[in-house]
Amino acid sequence: MFNRLTNYWYNRETEPEPTPEERAAEVRQRRLQQFQQGSAPDTPVEDAESLETETSPDEETSCTYKETTAADEAASTETDTEIAASSTRTDSVMTDKENPDVRDEAPTSSVEVESEPRVVGSAVVTTIDPASLEEDNPWGEWEEPVPSVQSTTTKVDEGRTISLTISRVFCVAVNTEEQPSCQPRLLTMLLDTASSTDTLSIDILDEVLFERLSMSAADLRECQIEIGGSVNCPIEPLIVPYLAGCIRRCDFELKDNKSQQHVVVDTLKKCRSAAVRMIGIVLLSNDSWSPQDPAQQIVESLISGSESSLYDSDTSFIFTSQILSEIMKQDSVSAEDLTTMLRPVVACLTRKTTMCSLISTPLTVSILNALNLLVANKNVAKIVPDLPGWLPANPDNGAAYHNTFLGRFLGCSTIRRDMMMSDLNRYVSPYFNRSTVINQDISQHSSSQYQQMLDTIQTLTSKFFYHLIKSEAKDRTLQWIVSCLDANRNKAKLVASFITSSGASDGFMLNLAGVLLKLSIPFLGPMNNKLCTIDVRFCGPQSRSLFPQTTEDKILDKIDGTEISKEDLISLGIPDSFNFISTCFYLTHRALQLAYVSPFDKYRRLMKSLMETQRLVQDMGSHPFNIDGQIRERFETQFVEQLEVKTHLLHPDMIGHVLLFYSSSANWLSHISTDCDSVTVSDMKSSLIPSCTPSRTLAMVPNYFVSAFCQFLINIRYFAESSLENFVSENLDHVITFLVLFCSPTWVPNPHTRAELVEALTVFIPNERSQSSVSTTNRETALCMNSMAREKLGSALIRLFVDIEHTAQFEHKFQYRFHIFELLQYIWPKHSFKVSELSLEVRGHEEDTTVLFTRFVKLLLNDANFLLDEALHNLEEIKKLQLEQEDLETWNALDQNVRQNKLKTLADLKRMCTSHNILSYETVNCLRYMTGRFDGMSEEAHKNVTYAFVTPLLVDTLVTMLNYYLKELVGDSQTKYKVRNLDEVKFYPGKLLQSIVHIYINLKEESSFVSAIPRDGRSYHPALFKDTAAKIRKLYVPEDVIADLLKVSNLAERAVTSQEDEELLTDRAPSNYLDPILGTLMTEPVLLPSSNVVVDRSVIAKHLLSDPIDPFNRQPLQMADVVPQTELKDEINTWKEIQLNKIQEERD
Repeated sequence: MFNRLTNYWYNRETEPEPTPEERAAEVRQRRLQQFQQGSAPDTPVEDAESLETETSPDEETSCTYKETTAADEAASTETDTEIAASSTRTDSVMTDKENPDVRDEAPTSSVEVESEPRVVGSAVVTTIDPASLEEDNPWGEWEEPVPSVQSTTTKVDEGRTISLTISRVFCVAVNTEEQPSCQPRLLTMLLDTASSTDTLSIDILDEVLFERLSMSAADLRECQIEIGGSVNCPIEPLIVPYLAGCIRRCDFELKDNKSQQHVVVDTLKKCRSAAVRMIGIVLLSNDSWSPQDPAQQIVESLISGSESSLYDSDTSFIFTSQILSEIMKQDSVSAEDLTTMLRPVVACLTRKTTMCSLISTPLTVSILNALNLLVANKNVAKIVPDLPGWLPANPDNGAAYHNTFLGRFLGCSTIRRDMMMSDLNRYVSPYFNRSTVINQDISQHSSSQYQQMLDTIQTLTSKFFYHLIKSEAKDRTLQWIVSCLDANRNKAKLVASFITSSGASDGFMLNLAGVLLKLSIPFLGPMNNKLCTIDVRFCGPQSRSLFPQTTEDKILDKIDGTEISKEDLISLGIPDSFNFISTCFYLTHRALQLAYVSPFDKYRRLMKSLMETQRLVQDMGSHPFNIDGQIRERFETQFVEQLEVKTHLLHPDMIGHVLLFYSSSANWLSHISTDCDSVTVSDMKSSLIPSCTPSRTLAMVPNYFVSAFCQFLINIRYFAESSLENFVSENLDHVITFLVLFCSPTWVPNPHTRAELVEALTVFIPNERSQSSVSTTNRETALCMNSMAREKLGSALIRLFVDIEHTAQFEHKFQYRFHIFELLQYIWPKHSFKVSELSLEVRGHEEDTTVLFTRFVKLLLNDANFLLDEALHNLEEIKKLQLEQEDLETWNALDQNVRQNKLKTLADLKRMCTSHNILSYETVNCLRYMTGRFDGMSEEAHKNVTYAFVTPLLVDTLVTMLNYYLKELVGDSQTKYKVRNLDEVKFYPGKLLQSIVHIYINLKEESSFVSAIPRDGRSYHPALFKDTAAKIRKLYVPEDVIADLLKVSNLAERAVTSQEDEELLTDRAPSNYLDPILGTLMTEPVLLPSSNVVVDRSVIAKHLLSDPIDPFNRQPLQMADVVPQTELKDEINTWKEIQLNKIQEERD
């Protein structure tokens, strides 16, 4: 049928067109005949151009114009609604009233009708709800005709009934004698059809519609017939609204009239089919209907209710989508015809995307709904990548993707595209105003509304991508995503957050990540076995995936010190292609990495600026809203800006999706790393059994899989902690297992990545410095119950503490160790037995500088010494500058530049002092709890740990540090550190003093520690501990603690005598008995093989702990290389025994 009608139309167009003179003569002749027959008078002939100018949409008879509500717009999302049952069902047969004007002769196949037919007018119903058709009349209001007195049941000509039905539905006529009875209205006289027949029939439905649609505005005005009285509205000139009105009139009669004749029902159905079919034919030859654009009319009807729509609900989305669905489902329509038919509609919709934004969400949603309706058909979907605007002119420019029609959906965001911190002044937000700043409830409500809009747009956009991916456009769609991500690769760098022109906006990237997350939902869930289909070779060498081959770091590069080569990985195979789950999994990881770096950085800086402004206001003793002028404007602008970023960045639903994705990824990574060289996971629900070495497949997994996940957890902990706390406990367990497993240097050799993993683990423990009221119970329980954390976390932290000494930058080293201290302090009372196993290695290897726990303690002492020294030094300098400021006469006499430099120096000192005070306390506190004994810790485990701190290599360093800082905090020097506002620089001397005191008490049972106390000649004096006891008593320290400290004092005094004997022996000893480095009496002489020098074992062991070379010739040296001097040792011991006896005799 379509081919026949198309040929009919094209053949008709090829016929020679009559000249204007011939046309006018023909019209005049026909008009004359009509007048002679008593038809309506002629109207002036209009030009064809009057189609667009003479009749405004507000005057059309087929529709009334009104705005749709938000509820109407929401209802428009049901794009797959089937054609209303009313369009096809057969109602009970209706009998018409007897018509006195019925001809005597009637065909054999006639039915009983009433004398006056039950007919209606031609106006189109204004509702889109099929259920409301019983109340709404597509011809407007009309009165039931009053039956004639002579009304009797009679036979009506079936042909006449069909003709009247067609005339009533299509609003056309071929004669002026028989017209449907209805309210005042206009019919169109079909002159061509009237020349060959005086009745309308089913056989000529297509020709009737073709003639009606082919008529220009002038033709319509010339050929209109006014029936039933005066008519104010013109005939509908636009093609699609006219055909839609015909369909609606058919639907109304089929549903509304309860006693129709079967011939009427059959006619209505065929009229409806013809109108639907004609819409398809019109679209098939869209360009032939100029100056009209049927595709544009279809689009306007699809986006009905939005602010750009020319139509009301009569040709609204649901109704138009039903018509299009019918067309697409017809078997007679070939795939080629369907593509040709709908291409201009899709193209027109993509052009409309230039108006998309979050502010115009109704229009954006309408366009997305329309596109989803069309591309749900795979034949239509495959043409989308061929349309203009699919790719930017420069695909390497990340910002250019905003100008693609896909990018315009992704660009809908509350985050300003060109936001710069320097532009905050005079900023007017399109989303939030001053009322949202003043009223928190209003701001929360507004933010929630925008979040709902964002979620709606993301959902519909993901549906659009889904339809494209399910069609032949799959590869080009995925390539679009890959190209977009690659063009915006610099978004992963923090510096990119300061350069807005470097790529797409933050909102764009967040939306793209959100779309990919929604596409990932079917395989999300840590135990979802669909994850087993992910192929780890996606980013492997020579991979044939869509990802470009890059040199990005991978999680693993070595196993047991042996580098993993490309050849090793290629031996695992190179698949020809990858399934969609693998592709979507990797694309989502990449999108999340690029999406969150910049906005979190911006949000952090905005919050910092906002807090600084609040502090400024507090210093002024007022409230931000009670301050006029620049400060208030600055506060309001900053508040609105952070609210814009927060609304999109911290969307709770999206954060939940990201956490679910990362927890699923965590379990997948844990399994793939423990499955020996398997490229896929066998069972996501199987128990995790870590092997000694990880699978080499980890060398194909990008490092950002780990780092981006860690950074996300860290940021969420600060800005959306409730989302983390409310996350499913079972999923948190998979996350913890992954974080702890990958903290191992065997799994992740890069110490910086492991430091990120440790910081991510801190989100599961309470933060004493945080002012958040969010509970950590759920997270703490998950960490304490995790078996991997109990077994491996302590040793992983100790290993990382040591590894970062020479691999991290100086300032990063202390930052990394700070997070290690946080975790160690939390797990020590619970998992200290596992750490104590590390200290066992020290016994019997006291001088072995390669023992892990020995290196840890040495570095811990070095840090404490450095940080405390720097902190006290900075305090002393701050004190000096503050004293200068107090001398106002001298201070004011200084040059202004000098004063400014001093103030800058003071600010810098405070900043550094604050950092050093925090870190020094954490370091000393680590010494306190690691040397202490907690409930559940055995005596043996406690002994093993404390012994590791007082080996000959370390005990003197420990005692010297403790004595010095004890003296500085309780002696006369303490006044040097009393700066103004100690809290500003985080200096709490009482708190620090108590930690040092507890270290003394914890180690008092170790004889080597006690004997080393008086050996420190620089800081120790007999009154040191008594002064300390008096000091801490003022701090309300328990008396048992003071008593234990005095015990330490007594033990130290007893050791003084032994110390004096050692000094006398040193003074009397021959030079070959003395250590050449420190000049002390050797207890265990050893020979250094390269320099041939004899030194004391303990002295050289201390040296090698920090510098593994021979101090006399700078040659490499290990403790295993030294040669014991047994004979010399025996000689020294014999001499010592003789000398000690002599010393005792002298005392007696």
